[in-house]
Amino acid sequence: MPRRGLVAGPDLEYFQRRYFTPAEVGVLESIWEILHRYLPYNAHAASYTWKYEGKNLNMDFTLEENGIRDEEEEFDYLNMDSTLHTPAILLYFNDDLTEL
Repeated sequence: MPRRGLVAGPDLEYFQRRYFTPAEVGVLESIWEILHRYLPYNAHAASYTWKYEGKNLNMDFTLEENGIRDEEEEFDYLNMDSTLHTPAILLYFNDDLTEL
């Protein structure tokens, strides 16, 4: 009778979050260009609705055009550590598994 062992669990590498630092995200890049750089981490990145503060992002616009300001200078002026706040773009899965 074969021994029963543990079944392999999910590959947690696919469940890790990926954060891009402000230095990695160019000011002049559109959300589409950011999405293309995100593809190595998630081949289905185009299957998500990208939102910031509850509003859908226009994929043809830059972060600033979508209302996501670079607040680093303001943090410096206030003598605050700018690394304590990172604006979060939330990705909502659309369930269509689009691949680019």
